[in-house]
Amino acid sequence: MKRYLILLLLISFCGGDVEVSNDDIAVEENSTTPPIFSSTTTTLQEGDTPFNTYWSENKLKRYPPLTEEEVELSNKINSDEISYLVLVDGTECLKRVGGMLTFARIDESYPLALETTDYWNFILLESYTCDDEKRPGRLYGEIFFQDDKWWTFVEINSDEINVDSNWDLSNLWVWKFAKRIEITPGTFSGNYTCNADADYIERAYEKKQLDEYYLYKDREVDYSKPTTLEELEKSISLLEKAQDYYSRALAVRLGYNFGDVEHLNPENSYIDAVLYGMIVNTEDNLTSKYAMRDYLIENGPFETNAEVTEWWMANSSYSIVEWRITDEYIEFYLGKMEDREDYGNHIVEDYVSPNPDWVISEEYPKNTLREKCEND
Repeated sequence: MKRYLILLLLISFCGGDVEVSNDDIAVEENSTTPPIFSSTTTTLQEGDTPFNTYWSENKLKRYPPLTEEEVELSNKINSDEISYLVLVDGTECLKRVGGMLTFARIDESYPLALETTDYWNFILLESYTCDDEKRPGRLYGEIFFQDDKWWTFVEINSDEINVDSNWDLSNLWVWKFAKRIEITPGTFSGNYTCNADADYIERAYEKKQLDEYYLYKDREVDYSKPTTLEELEKSISLLEKAQDYYSRALAVRLGYNFGDVEHLNPENSYIDAVLYGMIVNTEDNLTSKYAMRDYLIENGPFETNAEVTEWWMANSSYSIVEWRITDEYIEFYLGKMEDREDYGNHIVEDYVSPNPDWVISEEYPKNTLREKCEND
């Protein structure tokens, strides 16, 4: 049996939050099931005893127990940290490591629970956070396999909680609730830990593309006019958002260990090389924009495109040809572009601009980076 001893440093009286650090978790490996719910403290167990009794007797759904094979497969998957999950409804979730974690009460007995446990086996610790507009919230407990599908428990909204009116949920120690939901099929096929990283990195790039699309889709760019401070500010804002996306992707790729872009291994990993190129290219792009913005703030606007050209000639170290990039990143973003041969240079005649709606079209390529996990 795996035995998890979690030292709970802080329990909030307003919701069962706990502060958990990696150093507080002692794991003893043996054979079968990790009772995640056992991290509840005596206070959490006994403080809600009347409601837990009511919940146990009236609200628990009944499912067949997991087979030995399902338990074994579930434990195998849970022994490998997977950084990023997508649920069948499209909700995106990231693994939680430390920080403020919450508990939730599920509407069934935890499938990986030992039958002999003394704990309420429907109270689980937070495992993933879902920062997604479809379903902001959290996942609870460990992943499990049943009936040829992968499942987890997702937080539900207050209007989905069905209890008798005499219960005041705000007085409970554990006041969050969750229900089972399927994980996207195929998540745990192939090199699934690499696939999760690759999908999250690619999603970070796609978010940046979508931000650009929604900002510029209704705007006409007049290349006959010089760059303005307003345009620079908008471009900087987009790049800073992209930088934030890529920083989160870096944390995922590094396994939430402290580190920076130099801790990636672009020489030996295609996935790392793509992410490295994303990050350093964005950094250099931002540096050039900051420099031009500072110049305009100090000297006033450019009057002509010739003045813009003069600035670039005098500040050639900021030129796009000097921005760091990797061949793998170039190959990746070219693979995300529409397959056309009539793109041109916007400075010359006969320029054909890319289709701006490509990034929201059905044909826009998805999950391309995970293809490189076979050899990563």
